[in-house]
Amino acid sequence: KMRNFMKRAGWFFSLTNIITTIWQKAAIKFAKWFIPNKTREHFEFRELAKKNKIPYLKIDNINSKKSKKFIKKLRPDYLVSCFLLQIIDKEMLKIPRKGSINAHPSLIQKHRGTFTSFWALLKNWKKSGATVHFMNEKPDSGKIILQRHFFVYPSDTIYCINKRSAKLGANLLVKALIKLKNQQIRGIFYKKIGKMFAMPTAKDVETFYKKGKSLIKTRDFFEM
Repeated sequence: KMRNFMKRAGWFFSLTNIITTIWQKAAIKFAKWFIPNKTREHFEFRELAKKNKIPYLKIDNINSKKSKKFIKKLRPDYLVSCFLLQIIDKEMLKIPRKGSINAHPSLIQKHRGTFTSFWALLKNWKKSGATVHFMNEKPDSGKIILQRHFFVYPSDTIYCINKRSAKLGANLLVKALIKLKNQQIRGIFYKKIGKMFAMPTAKDVETFYKKGKSLIKTRDFFEM
């Protein structure tokens, strides 16, 4: 996967992504051992699952037979997707009894697909945000349950926007699940939905840097 990413986006951009990911994971590990839980901002998924006795499965392909068997055994009311970089197939979407919802790190009527923070900066968009919506077979196109926006500033980096959308998306997801439980949901459907964006190419990355945009800055490392 990383080889394909490097081939498409270029080695420098890909390497910076790798370093950022490693630093984030190291920061979470550090927090786990040295910061009290009440003041921690980030937690490992596996850690939370074990603590709350929630079954979990680490897997590469969400649509694999192993994954479907695992989820069918749990008999969930809802399937919840959070910033997943894979398209969930029709068979998987039929497993939950009440439906499937997705947390998307952007405004789907403007931006569908992957790497939303990159495209928001490249296109000089003034706003981005997060959307929680019902899922169907067409990616990022179901009825919107909750959505909020935030402003994108010229000094923002990909890391800044990712962090902002992740926090906002997580909060919206919790609120959406509470509303679903209390049967207070009225989905909004937009007839005109945004363009489907793919991973950037090396040419896109070159334009990104020429515009003075950054994946991450020194200040961002200290905010982790």
